[in-house]
Amino acid sequence: MLSLKDTPGLQLQTWHRNLGPIIRLNMGVQHWVIINDPTIAHELFSRNGIKTSDRQKHKFTYDMYSKGGRGIPFNKTSKKWKNARNIAISILSPKYVESFTKVLDTIIDKAIKQLEDETEKNGSVSPMHSLKVVTFSAMLRSLLGGSAKFIASETLDDIIKTTEVMFTYSGPEGDIDSFVPQLAWINKRSKHREEAEAIINHRDSLYKRLIQDALEGDQDCLLKHIYSLRDEYELDETDLLVMTSDLISAGGDPTALSLAWLFAILSQNPGVQMKMQSEIDSFVARNGRTPGFSDREELPYTISVLLENIRFRSVTNFGVPHLTTQDVEFLGFFIPKDTVVISSMHAMHMNENVYENADKFIPDRFSGSRKTWSISSNGSFEERDMYAFGWGRRICPGIHFAEVETFSVCVRTLARCNIEPIIGLDGKPEYVDLDSILPAGLNFSPKEYKVKFIKRG
Repeated sequence: MLSLKDTPGLQLQTWHRNLGPIIRLNMGVQHWVIINDPTIAHELFSRNGIKTSDRQKHKFTYDMYSKGGRGIPFNKTSKKWKNARNIAISILSPKYVESFTKVLDTIIDKAIKQLEDETEKNGSVSPMHSLKVVTFSAMLRSLLGGSAKFIASETLDDIIKTTEVMFTYSGPEGDIDSFVPQLAWINKRSKHREEAEAIINHRDSLYKRLIQDALEGDQDCLLKHIYSLRDEYELDETDLLVMTSDLISAGGDPTALSLAWLFAILSQNPGVQMKMQSEIDSFVARNGRTPGFSDREELPYTISVLLENIRFRSVTNFGVPHLTTQDVEFLGFFIPKDTVVISSMHAMHMNENVYENADKFIPDRFSGSRKTWSISSNGSFEERDMYAFGWGRRICPGIHFAEVETFSVCVRTLARCNIEPIIGLDGKPEYVDLDSILPAGLNFSPKEYKVKFIKRG
C-alpha cells in the first residue's frame, strides 16, 4: 500500500507501462488484480460478469454507508441490489432526465453569473464549489422536486461536504481496516471509527428530513416514483434512504470533478476553446438560442472535447472494486475466487496501445464519434471509445444524466464566457498543474485552482 504513494492511479500507470496490462498486488491478506487493457477488462467483467460482479464487505462502504447491504454501488450482488439498480436505471432514463432540462439550465446560468461576478470582483475564481452547487442542485431538484427549491445554501453546502467526506472514507486511506487488516490497529488507536459513524449518522438525519419533505410536498418528483415502487421491488425505508444517498452522491460529486478538470484544461487550450465557441455561435446564429443536449450532434467538435476530457482525466482511479465469487479462467489467465479485481480507469485511458500519445489532450482523436456516452458504454465492445463508466453488470446507471449535465454546463458557459488562466506577478499566465491531484478516496480530483471567467463581447 505504501508503494502506491499519494496518487495510486498515477503509480499504477507507471507499473502498467513497465510490467504489462494485468498486475497482481498483495494487499496484506487480500490479493488484488489490476487491469489497464480494455480487451482483458471486457473479458473479465462482461463475459465473465456472473463470476466477477460482487463486492467486498468493507467496514465503511458496506456495513456503515450501505447499512449492511442496501443501495447500488457498494451492495453485494443480490435480488435487492438488482431491484435497486433497476429503479435507478428507470428514473435516470432519457425520458425522465429530459423533463428537468429547463430547471438544469436555470441552475447553470445562475452559477455562471456567479463565476463571472466573482472574477470581475476579485480577478479570478475557484470554480470547484460552484460546479458542485450546479451538479448537486440538479440532482436534488430532479429527485426531490419542488421541495428542493427551498433548500438553504447552508444545507446544500452540508450535503456537498458530507458527500466529500463519505467518498474519502470509501477509499483505502479512509478504510484501512478493510483494505489491509493488519493495519487495523491504526484506526483502533484513533477516533477514526467514531468519526466515520458520526458522518453516517449525520447523513441519515439530513436525508430523512429531505425525504419526508419531498414525499409530503405537492409536486411530483423522482423520489415519489421510487417510493411508489417500494412494495413491488421489496424495498423498505432504509433502502430508500441509502438509494437517495447513492443518487445524490454519484450524481453530484463525480460530474462536478469532471467539469473542474475540463475548465482547467480549457483555460490553457484557447484554440480548443475558440473552436468550440465557433460551433456554439454558429448554432445560435442559425437557431436564435443556446444549443441543448438534443442538439448535440450539431456540435461535433464539442462532443470530441468532452470525450477527450473524461479520457484524459478520468474522475475515478478504479471505480468501485469488484470481487470474484468463483475461480475465473480467461485469455490464458487464472484468477482465484475472492480476489479483488479492478479496472484501473486512469491507466486504461493512458494506455499507449489503445490511445496514441495518450498523455496529450487531443480532442481530434474522437473525431467522428457521435454516439451518446450511454449508448457507447452499453453497446458492443468493439465500438466503445472510452471506459470511464465501468463494465458489465456494474456499469454506472447514471451515464445519461452525467452527459446531459456535462454538455449543458460546458456549452452554456462557453456561450457566455472565455475561461482564461490567471496572470502571475511576472505578467505571464499561470496555468493549472494538471498533474496535481488531490487524494479524495474513490475520486480523482484536481487540487483547488483559480481561473478567470471573462464575459464575451
